[in-house]
Amino acid sequence: MKMANDYKISSRHLQLPLGFGRTEPGDLKRVLAFLDDHSAAEQPISLSKVFSRFSGQPDAWSGARIVRIISSLFSDRMISCVLNGNVFLHHHSSAFLEAPDQWERIQVIPRMRLTSCELDAVVDTCKNVFGMDCPPDQDDLTHFLGGFLKQWKALLAGFGRLAETGKYPGAADIRPCISFIQAWLAIPGPYEKICFVRDGKAALVSFSHTVVRLKDFYENGIGRWETWQQALEKFTGFQSEIEDDPEAAAALSRLRHVLEMQHPWDDLDGVDDLIARIKPVYNRIRDERFTLLQRETLLQINRMIETISELLENVHAKDELRNLALVELQKIKKAIESDRPGSLISKQREIAEEAFERAQDIVFSQG
Repeated sequence: MKMANDYKISSRHLQLPLGFGRTEPGDLKRVLAFLDDHSAAEQPISLSKVFSRFSGQPDAWSGARIVRIISSLFSDRMISCVLNGNVFLHHHSSAFLEAPDQWERIQVIPRMRLTSCELDAVVDTCKNVFGMDCPPDQDDLTHFLGGFLKQWKALLAGFGRLAETGKYPGAADIRPCISFIQAWLAIPGPYEKICFVRDGKAALVSFSHTVVRLKDFYENGIGRWETWQQALEKFTGFQSEIEDDPEAAAALSRLRHVLEMQHPWDDLDGVDDLIARIKPVYNRIRDERFTLLQRETLLQINRMIETISELLENVHAKDELRNLALVELQKIKKAIESDRPGSLISKQREIAEEAFERAQDIVFSQG
């Protein structure tokens, strides 16, 4: 039997490479199928027989190739090996691979398999959970599940970083979902992993519903959420007046409650309706408040203009000086007269007060 020269284990019979090199999936499946056939016939099979089968015709695999396959299957818990009733630990494959004198007495036991009906039920569950066709083979399905759940874990971790800022909901859902995935990934054997799905259908479906809601929100709904938060911030500035309207007050209370929820998923569709009930009241109050502030500001600026005009009369100012002293206040007055709700009248008032002081300085400098 020809052996590779690298990664060898010495024994008094032969030298074999440690089996952690690259193995082809097709090779793994062929060996597993061979073991499954003997398992179905309830015929224990020795490690020596496995080597004999695949080193002979028609395969004629090298010993190195067979060792790689056995080691890979063993480390992935696809098989177990038993000697005198004792199961080898899965991180000690070298303990039996380097002892060919015992291969005749080492039994190779393939992983357990679901029944055809059980596997069909698991495949249907996975189709419902992931919304796509899933591999019908038990081993391929387990690999598929692992890959898909790892993708979800990475997505949830990103969502979690956003949720932990306190600006977005879902932290209380994200943490258990990540824990659920970690628990599944930590299950040591592929058979146990698939049994977890078989026996925990309700938990898996509930978990997937939560993940789908989180994905929809964080991939499609963040913009709407931020818009709703901005609306609440605006409404809060007029809260006392809004609460004079019973319907708007109830809608504002409900809006605030939804935006403070950790699990708002069932209530999101109603948020736009809440805002639509509050907005007309908010607009009316805002316009009334603006009109009052506009009127008061214009009265104040008119008094400033009158004061500066009197001072100019007292010093018998020429037209050029009058224009210089009054032009800034008159521009501010005109701007306020054309303002609309939402403009910064308070800022215009501050500018007017500064312009008033400068106008006085201009007049007094002529004295």
